[in-house]
Amino acid sequence: MNESNLHVIEWLRKVQLAWELPADQLARLCHCPVEILQHHLALSATEIEALPTVPAGFDSAVTLIGIFKNIRATYPEPGDQNGWLQRENSVFEGHRPIDVMAMSPEHLAFVGYTVESGLRLTAKD
Repeated sequence: MNESNLHVIEWLRKVQLAWELPADQLARLCHCPVEILQHHLALSATEIEALPTVPAGFDSAVTLIGIFKNIRATYPEPGDQNGWLQRENSVFEGHRPIDVMAMSPEHLAFVGYTVESGLRLTAKD
């Protein structure tokens, strides 16, 4: 399937696989309850097709998917993506991007802005 046709839930499966995230950590990044996330991740393709484009409670997932796409464009290999996510970054006052994204939807949006602008995306600080 062409990635442009993927549903939000299918994108979240890609994020979870590439970044090797347990469901609870992915839920923190999506800012949604883990039970709701697990329910949606377990849906069949047919069930996903019946969902709204962005299911209720998954507003932050859209920002997370944008971050994933931008990081993947710079770091095609999942290991390199994880390296960036786990490395302390001065743009985030020395915090790891993955921790900043989990703080709040606003922090997630700030990381989204940062990676979209390319600000320190490739820096090794």
